[in-house]
Amino acid sequence: MSSVRPVDNGAATRPAPALLSRFDLTGRVAIVTGGHGVLAEAIAGALAELGCSVTLAARHLDQCEDLAHRLETAYGVRTMALPVDVSDEGDVERLVSTVNDELGGVDVVVNSAATFWAAAPEDVPTARGWRRVLDVNLTGSFLVCRAAGRLMLAQGRGSIINVSSVGGLMSYLPEVGSTLSYTTTKGALINLTRDLASQWADRGVRVNAIAPGSIDGGMTHTIPDDRQERLLALIPMRRFGRPDELQGAVAYLASDASSYVTGTVMVIDGGQTIV
Repeated sequence: MSSVRPVDNGAATRPAPALLSRFDLTGRVAIVTGGHGVLAEAIAGALAELGCSVTLAARHLDQCEDLAHRLETAYGVRTMALPVDVSDEGDVERLVSTVNDELGGVDVVVNSAATFWAAAPEDVPTARGWRRVLDVNLTGSFLVCRAAGRLMLAQGRGSIINVSSVGGLMSYLPEVGSTLSYTTTKGALINLTRDLASQWADRGVRVNAIAPGSIDGGMTHTIPDDRQERLLALIPMRRFGRPDELQGAVAYLASDASSYVTGTVMVIDGGQTIV
C-alpha cells in the first residue's frame, strides 16, 4: 500500500499568504540619502515597488528629481526630491521635518550618502581626505539617524538601514587600493548601527546595516582597471555584484519581514569577506 498522501488542491485548506504581506510597505514613508545614481535607484526602487512613498535627498537636486519622477511613473507611489548636505545639521533637520510635514511621517531611512578619498595613508590630506569623508559618511549618518530617530521614537516604530561596506569589515592590501578614511568610517558606521539598535530596541525602532562588496556602478568603477582585476580575483564568485542584488536585503530590513531583527549587518559581497 502506498504511503504517499494525495495532494489536496482545495483553496479552503491553504493558509493565507502571510509571508508576502509582511514585505508590503504600502502607506509607509522612506528617506534615501545619497539619493541618485545606480545604487540609490536600486535601493529606492525596491522600496517603491513594495508600495512605499520615497524621498530622494542629496546635494544634486536635479538628479534626485529625475529619479523621483521615474519611480513615481514606474510604481505609482508618492515621491519627493529634496536638497541636503548630510554633514550640515540644519539641512538634515529640515529634510526630516519636511518629509514628516508633507508625507505624514518617516517609517524607513536608508543612509547611503557617502564619499571617499583614495591615497596612501601617509598622503591623505586632513581637510578633504580625512575630515570631509568623516563628516559625510559618519557624522552625516549620525545626524540623519538622530533626526529621524526622534520622530520614529515618537511614532513608536521605524526602520533605519545604514549602508556600510565590506571595507568596514576587512582591510585592503596596497595593490588593491587604499581608502583609509572611507574604510574607517564604514567600520565606525557598523558600531554606530549596533549602539543605536541596543539603545532603541525596546522603543520600536530597529537599526541595521548592509555591507555591500564590490558593486558595478558604485565606487568600484573609480578603481583603475588593473586593480579591479586584482580585486576580482579575491571574490569567490569571480564577479562584481549588480545594484539590484542589494534590493532583497533592503526590502527585508525595511519591512515587517525583519520585525525581530536589529543591530545586524547583512553582507552582500559574493563571498569577499570569507577568504
